[in-house]
Amino acid sequence: MSLRFDQTGWEQIQPGAFRNADGDTLGLYGFDIPPDLPAPLEQLDLLRGRTVAKTAEGGGGLIELDVITLDGLPAIRQIIKLPLPDRPSGVAYIGSFTVPRADRSLVLKAQCLEQGVTGIRDSTALNHYMSQYGQGRDMQEMMRWWAQHPYAPEVQGGLPRNHSEDPGWDAHFPQHPLSRARRLMTAVAPTIELHPAFKAAPPFTG
Repeated sequence: MSLRFDQTGWEQIQPGAFRNADGDTLGLYGFDIPPDLPAPLEQLDLLRGRTVAKTAEGGGGLIELDVITLDGLPAIRQIIKLPLPDRPSGVAYIGSFTVPRADRSLVLKAQCLEQGVTGIRDSTALNHYMSQYGQGRDMQEMMRWWAQHPYAPEVQGGLPRNHSEDPGWDAHFPQHPLSRARRLMTAVAPTIELHPAFKAAPPFTG
């Protein structure tokens, strides 16, 4: 396997697929073709903006995207949200690490789903937001600022990020799927090890 990580707390359910006690899953994917990324990693603003547009076009929304280092190589860390199919409410938060090289890439993807009663975090944060900033302001304007795509607020459609998805709310709702996604990604990232042959491949330049 070209990528290893500390599997403590993870049950392997099939080759390259794992599940933890919260029911969240991790999947490892390898691609032997040039990465289909919308911009070089060095052009972070362009990469973020184009990813926002692409994700919104697919009906979802980008929560956050950063370029980080994994085992010495540049990588993308991102979280998106997607609507749950065949359900009237709820979303899936998909966190992923993408390690691109010129002719191949590795993706470690976490999937954390909303279950049961949904919207409690959103409504709590919205009430706080309105009490802090809503006095005497136009409601339409307030809601426009409440939810908009990060990095590219001019993008329309999809599922814009809202204030309840700020990291500051994670501690108040530790079992929310977004909190779980951030927590498991923080735990897994420093344990990732890449195979020397993968690290020796030519770098991705866009």
